[in-house]
Amino acid sequence: MTIDRKRLDTLLETLSGSDKARLTTLYNAMVTTLKAYNEKSTAARLKDWQAAEKALSEAVEEIEERSGAGHADDNEIVGTMADVAKWLRIEGYCAPGRDEPIKKSKVYQDRRTGKLSFTDKKAITMTEVMAYVARAQLMKSSVNRADETEDLNIQKLRHETRKAKEDADRKEFDNAKERGLYLKKEEVYLQTALKIAALEAGLKHLVRTDGPDWIARIEKARNKPQELCDLIYPGIDDLLDQFGRMDEIQMIVKRRS
Repeated sequence: MTIDRKRLDTLLETLSGSDKARLTTLYNAMVTTLKAYNEKSTAARLKDWQAAEKALSEAVEEIEERSGAGHADDNEIVGTMADVAKWLRIEGYCAPGRDEPIKKSKVYQDRRTGKLSFTDKKAITMTEVMAYVARAQLMKSSVNRADETEDLNIQKLRHETRKAKEDADRKEFDNAKERGLYLKKEEVYLQTALKIAALEAGLKHLVRTDGPDWIARIEKARNKPQELCDLIYPGIDDLLDQFGRMDEIQMIVKRRS
């Protein structure tokens, strides 16, 4: 809600003390944040300006409502220092530059420095509290705690979902390994090396056993290279077919005598 300057000036003429100081401080804060936003339009500066405008609007409405009742609430008793700190936190007042409810220690510190003053330490009035709010330049938080809690719950749910998916993927991988669908690199390398060695042995055995027959059959051939290829290729193809369908390699280890 935007506050009309004429409306604000009219209200300020009827006020004095803490309420006037509070409105003046909030108005100056709104003007400062608006100027900063106009100079550099960033999301953070827009947020600051909207928070300042909201705080001023709420203060004007609150004071106008009380003014109609003859400032009946000005002398309302808030209580002790502890009660004041609790009330400020419930109302969402924050220290300058912060966006979280003011801490009890900060209120007591401001008491020692003179920002918070009162007549009766057991019966601090609303007037004295609001005067402190103006002097300490406290502002209400612009953070929606409900939204903040919801965001945290969403983040937690996403984390749990991601973790559950990782656990499921891990279990699926472990089950696949047990079924033999996955092998360690070392095992793959070893099996490949063994198959290559077996294939090499098979090729040498083929040449050694069938070589004499190949030589004899190409002696009378006109196209000896082609005839040799026609003789050798079927044996090689047969070996490759056997090793392509091979799941296991049988090994016999003999002890040297």
